[in-house]
Amino acid sequence: MKGIKEKTEGALLRELSRRDFWEFCLFYDPEFFERREFLREIARAFQEIEEGKINSLSVSLPPRAGKSYMTSLFCAWTLGKHPRESIMRNTCTATLYLKFSYDVRNIFKSDRFREIFSKIHLSEDKSNLNGWNTNSAKMVSYFGAGVGGSIIGFGASKIAITDDLYRGLEDALSDTINDRIIQWKEATHDSRLESGCKVIDIGTRWSINDVIGRNIDSGIYDKSIIVPALNSEDQSFCGDVMTSEEYIKKRERLPREIWLAEYQQEPIDLEGRLFSGIDIISEEEFKKISDKLEGSVGYIDVADEGKDYLALSIGGIIGDRVYILETLFSRDNTDITIPKCAAMLDKWDVKYCRVESNAMGAMFARNLRSLTKTKILPIHNKTNKNTRIIMNSAFILNTMSFVERKDPNYYQFMENLSSYSKEGKNKHDDAPDCISGLAMFMQGMFKNLRQ
Repeated sequence: MKGIKEKTEGALLRELSRRDFWEFCLFYDPEFFERREFLREIARAFQEIEEGKINSLSVSLPPRAGKSYMTSLFCAWTLGKHPRESIMRNTCTATLYLKFSYDVRNIFKSDRFREIFSKIHLSEDKSNLNGWNTNSAKMVSYFGAGVGGSIIGFGASKIAITDDLYRGLEDALSDTINDRIIQWKEATHDSRLESGCKVIDIGTRWSINDVIGRNIDSGIYDKSIIVPALNSEDQSFCGDVMTSEEYIKKRERLPREIWLAEYQQEPIDLEGRLFSGIDIISEEEFKKISDKLEGSVGYIDVADEGKDYLALSIGGIIGDRVYILETLFSRDNTDITIPKCAAMLDKWDVKYCRVESNAMGAMFARNLRSLTKTKILPIHNKTNKNTRIIMNSAFILNTMSFVERKDPNYYQFMENLSSYSKEGKNKHDDAPDCISGLAMFMQGMFKNLRQ
């Protein structure tokens, strides 16, 4: 009797897992999903998509929450139920797409999956990662690409998924990259949807102008699930992902805008002044600790055009803190600024100094090298300037102290820095660009400063 009862209960459990996606998740990986109850809501929404109760859904969660793993399970479960249909899943890069394809294919091959869908398996004649079939498929069962890739000859009949189209904040804050992603989605991804195909967009809410943000504003989604890392009482949404204390510490280290976007899923317009809270200490205060100075490096943003300023900043290390020892902010010709830079570098015994080699920078670096004992390192920045400044603002605000100098040049530098608008529409951003370059350089040079 006991054996019959166990077989009956097992059969009921398998049937329940075939019908209910959340039950399938618990059956497939009980240790993972039992600790992450918040995923139940997403599982229910996925089921509504599969059953046709809703046609479109967006999901935004903090990092490492398990959304991509759950989505891979959902793809496998859906194809197990509908082996003749097709699913398209596109992501930010081809490499990530191939990983997801590999994950879903491995779920199909697993013993746990075959306990639920014993008659469904991969077709031997088409089982490569770019696109593969089930043994009952009438077309390619699972396919996709990275942003910018081609999807030729395939159509999604059941579900079309975007899973993190942005590689990170840099993509979302760059108008050029963001526009390219949106154009690719509209021209390539959306063109592959067949009649009745349901839509799921998954991703971090980096910007109000990202794909999900625009669709929310347009009222496209039937349902949107947004899960913040911390609730109104500063409690973690899931201690298994990260504890409340760990999130609070992370919040203290990050600029408010990045914290809200990546972890709270609350992107806001990048308005106002980014560096209004910079730390400034007097020369007298610095003199008390100056004997502990461990070394210094420099960074120069060379003036490329007539209205640009040359900006130099020298950062010194004391423990785990950076002190901006001296700055130069000038529109003078290079016959004046090169000797000034050389003198300042030698004054602080700067070991290394990076010089932006864009346009005039290469010539400036060559001439500067002949006047100083400092090792001059040209660098060509390829990232968007506004993005670079925003990305390094946390380090600047949390790790740097600016030594106040009774000098008009110092006040010009600080005024240019503190007036920098997060929106990026600045007449001059030479000081913020210089200080963000120094921040990147110092984090690369000194391991104890890395955040």
